[in-house]
Amino acid sequence: AYVDAGKFPGAVSMVQRRGKVVHFQTYGRRDLEAGTPVEPETIFRIYSMTKPIVSVGLMTLYEEGRFQLDDPVAQYIPQFRGLKVLAGGTGDAPQVREPAREMTVADLLRHTSGLVNQSDAVLGDAYTRLGLLTSASSGTLTDMIEKLGTLPLKCDPGSQFNYGISTDVVGYLCEVLSGQRLDTFLCERILSPLGMVDTGFAVTAADVERFAACYRPGTVGEPRLVVEDRPDASSRYTQPRTYLSGAGGMVSTASDYMRFCTMLATG
Repeated sequence: AYVDAGKFPGAVSMVQRRGKVVHFQTYGRRDLEAGTPVEPETIFRIYSMTKPIVSVGLMTLYEEGRFQLDDPVAQYIPQFRGLKVLAGGTGDAPQVREPAREMTVADLLRHTSGLVNQSDAVLGDAYTRLGLLTSASSGTLTDMIEKLGTLPLKCDPGSQFNYGISTDVVGYLCEVLSGQRLDTFLCERILSPLGMVDTGFAVTAADVERFAACYRPGTVGEPRLVVEDRPDASSRYTQPRTYLSGAGGMVSTASDYMRFCTMLATG
């Protein structure tokens, strides 16, 4: 109904029960301008569905004893030593105080780190000015860490849930603890073992024809759906990536992500 009403360009729905796919259906178009349909192996930007993959990646290192969940993050990321908490003012002219306790690795995993994102009412402008935009960021994960080290936390670690850039830091921790780039690390640890051949941080030239366009809702005077990322050479997803966003930077297919979900469900 959403596709018929023009609210969605297209979609895939997939249901698995007791290890067997019992429903797998496609709807609408993957590219409205080109008129191409959504197909079973259409590649989508999965945005925040990246977070579980990267978090599982870090937890494989926990299983190996590389860190403890209550370890201070600053033990592995020196740029986070001495982070203060916002006590007043604005993101660009903050008043700060000492935190009640240090940020831990568990805080990053459960979004209680005190880090936020560009949509935050107080610190959002500062995040935007510094280019801390998760999947839309440029530069590298190291650049992100250096920038975060200059800003206060929104709140004491452990005191509030703030959905945002924490999982980008989880991805950086994977790099620090493994000594590998995040894309290589995830490929070796999760994607290759599960056969998730269409999942990663970029779309290869050979696969661009399966890549969906990305749309946003139109505002007054615009069409109902406005394309904001084309599935061609203009997309950042078809270029070599330097900023590997654990919070929202990956692409995948329904079949690939079902492999990941099956792994979680079956232990």
